[in-house]
Amino acid sequence: MQEFKDYYISRETEITKHFSIASESANEYSIHELRVEIKKIRAFLELIKGITPYFDLRKAYQPIKKMFKAAAPIRDAQVLQTMTREYISEVGLDVNLSEYFNLLKQKEMAGKREFFKFCKKFNLSVLPKNWSAVESALAAVAKYGDSLKSDEDKISQYSKDYLKTLFDLLDGFRNKSVLEEKDFHDIRILCKKSRYTLEILSSLFSPESFELMNKNLKIVHQPLGQWHDTDAAITLLNQVLADKTLKPLFSESSYNDTLQSFQVRKQHFNDLFLGRFKTLNLKEIF
Repeated sequence: MQEFKDYYISRETEITKHFSIASESANEYSIHELRVEIKKIRAFLELIKGITPYFDLRKAYQPIKKMFKAAAPIRDAQVLQTMTREYISEVGLDVNLSEYFNLLKQKEMAGKREFFKFCKKFNLSVLPKNWSAVESALAAVAKYGDSLKSDEDKISQYSKDYLKTLFDLLDGFRNKSVLEEKDFHDIRILCKKSRYTLEILSSLFSPESFELMNKNLKIVHQPLGQWHDTDAAITLLNQVLADKTLKPLFSESSYNDTLQSFQVRKQHFNDLFLGRFKTLNLKEIF
């Protein structure tokens, strides 16, 4: 219970800190860190729901989910701007995508305006209230299960069972003969949730087992993240090419050259992910 409390308070502190900065400037770092912390706290709340049916996950997460969604348009625009600029520089493309970058900047600024409005109304008191709900739900664990086990033993066992369920879901994808692009998106989310959950439960495993699985999950979801960002960039570039209101483009050939290069990049991360996913062993720490 104490380790759960320490973890939750740490997330609460980080969310409060990054929310304070993001609500003033919405810079790329604060928005990114805020969303990462929200993902971690969601993984924690879903773990609690997996441990005990006495926890109302929807009630706890719904207000925080609104914050996550409010920051999404800003984060998406910032990621694509940074990723595209870095990639163009890395591969030495001589292109002009001014309309694309102007559109992304407009999306970012519009997202910031809406986010700032949201921040003025959002009440961070939901975070400590959620911990009170978590405490009550965990206390109820004593009312069911093996009466010979201590509450801490029950929580540990139910936590491991929940993590194994996540690993079994990943194994289910791994055993599919063909993975579709929708599967890639689902696996990316599931890998991150599994990694965050493993982080929460790190004390239940040996340091060697924890490091091994954390590393394995990380090297699987990293290329998926790059694949996802490249796919989003390709989608937006195609939208710019198809938008008649943006014609004539400053350099239409630049878009075709970039699209071709991005298709190669997407395929690279596609292949890198599949190679790593096939060899992922999710059973070693149990």
